[in-house]
Amino acid sequence: MKRLGVLLLTCISAVGQVPGTVKVINFSRADREHCRLVRIEGRPMRESMYGGLSAAVGDPVSTKDGYFRVFVLVRQIGPGKTEVKPKEFFALDSDTAHTRFSFYDKAAEVMERRTEDVAELHDASGTELPNSPKRAGNSGSNASIGSSKAAKLGRLRKPDPNEVDGEFGGTEERDAAEEGTAVTPAELYLSRSTLRQGDWTEGFVYFRKPKKSRLNTGAEDRLSEVDVPVHGVVFRFSQ
Repeated sequence: MKRLGVLLLTCISAVGQVPGTVKVINFSRADREHCRLVRIEGRPMRESMYGGLSAAVGDPVSTKDGYFRVFVLVRQIGPGKTEVKPKEFFALDSDTAHTRFSFYDKAAEVMERRTEDVAELHDASGTELPNSPKRAGNSGSNASIGSSKAAKLGRLRKPDPNEVDGEFGGTEERDAAEEGTAVTPAELYLSRSTLRQGDWTEGFVYFRKPKKSRLNTGAEDRLSEVDVPVHGVVFRFSQ
C-alpha cells in the first residue's frame, strides 16, 4: 500500500462533461474546487481531483527520438477500487492539426534491449544464459512493490526537464546507474495497476505520433494537451 504527502501551492480547475457517463476535468484556471499546483518528490506538477480520484502530471518533455515523456501520478483518495490503464492515455500535439499521440510502452522497449544485451554477453562469454528479465505486474496487492518502488525512486536524482533522453532508457535510468540504484522498467515507467483507497501509482508515460504521420518533433516542441482517463473520468491538462 503506497501513501503520499502532497504540498499544496495553488489551485485552479474546471469541470466539464461529454456525452455519455464520462466526466472531463479541465485544468483551466476557472474553478478552485478540483485542481491544484503541487510539488511531488521535488517535481512541480498539476493535480486534478474528482470523485475520490486524483491525477497529476509534470511538464511534458520532447525526446530526441520524437516521443514525449510525461511524469504521471494517480491516487485513489476515496473508497472503492480503480484500474489505472496507461494504454488509454493520450496527448495532442501543439501543431495546427493537434496530432494525437498515443501511449508508447517504453518499459517493453527497455526490457527488450536488456534481454538482447544479456544474450550478446552470453554469446561473447559462452557462459550460461540467465533467465530473461520479466516485467513486474502491478495488479492486486502492491504493498511490497509500492514500498520498494518509492524507496528506489526517492534515491534518484530528478531529471532536468530540458534534457532529452539518451540512447538507452533516458536520463532517469542513467541517473540510477550512476548512483548504483537498480530500478526496473516496471518501477520507472507507469504500468497498469489496481488502486484501493490510500493507494497511488506513479511513473513516466511516453507518447508517440501515428506511424504514418509526417510530423517532425524537436526538443523545443510542446504538447497542447495530455489526457489521463481513469475510471470514467478524463483528467485533461492543457498547455
